[in-house]
Amino acid sequence: MSLSAVMNTDSTASGTLRGILFLIGAVVCFGAVDGTSKMLVEEASFGQIMLARYVLALPVLLAVVGPGQWKQLFRTQSTGLQIIRGLTPVVIGGTMVFAVKYLPLAEATVILFAGPFFVVALSGWLLGEKVSGSSWIGVALGFLAVLIVARPGFTDVSQYAIFPAIAALFYAGFQLLSRRLGTSGEAPSTTLAWTLVIGNVVALPLALMDWRSLPGEAWFVCLLLGILFGAGQYFLAKAFSLAPANVLTPFSYFQLLSAVLFGLVVFGDVPDFWTFVGIALII
Repeated sequence: MSLSAVMNTDSTASGTLRGILFLIGAVVCFGAVDGTSKMLVEEASFGQIMLARYVLALPVLLAVVGPGQWKQLFRTQSTGLQIIRGLTPVVIGGTMVFAVKYLPLAEATVILFAGPFFVVALSGWLLGEKVSGSSWIGVALGFLAVLIVARPGFTDVSQYAIFPAIAALFYAGFQLLSRRLGTSGEAPSTTLAWTLVIGNVVALPLALMDWRSLPGEAWFVCLLLGILFGAGQYFLAKAFSLAPANVLTPFSYFQLLSAVLFGLVVFGDVPDFWTFVGIALII
């Protein structure tokens, strides 16, 4: 093997490792985003929590890309798809706010992770991709894990499981639309910019309609929420620019561990035996 080939291989491996680390950073941030949202649900309105997620994330993106890129940042050949994709995380975030209000953070996050299994189940139909037998086994185990955690009809948890279940369905749509836009040549930064602008446009009137006076510590949590959401979005875009999606996807399950740890440390929520069984099955 030539020296240049060795150097290229090392460079690829280094980029993949960096992509994995960025992905882990992103999902840890997203786990903390749901946790900080749970901290705010008793004092802040739904609209304020949603606005806190988006209002700082857009400036973070603009700062990262630099003024020279602002003009072309919003240029797209798929305006309709960008708008639809931009609305899906609003629904995901909104339903997860209600989910963490009524459910322990770990349980809500496990049910949310039905989303990747919806992606596998729907990718053949919507994207024309071949789904292998092993993937269908994974889908079956994933749904089994979610049912074990939600236990529909058997516990108080089940009546509120509808919120993260809706989030999971839209999470699948979010990923499928992201894949469709990516294969059509849309830049990740453009897709992210549209998502953040749409989120602010939707969240701002919701916040103004039910604006509440918040104590100082709640404003600090709002600030933390915005920083975590913006950082998570940036880390996610960076990860997928460095490594293939099929390499990164398994590491997204670090969000489960982040949610369990956050819930344990901040809220004292100790997941029950069946939640741990569900987490183990999903991983």
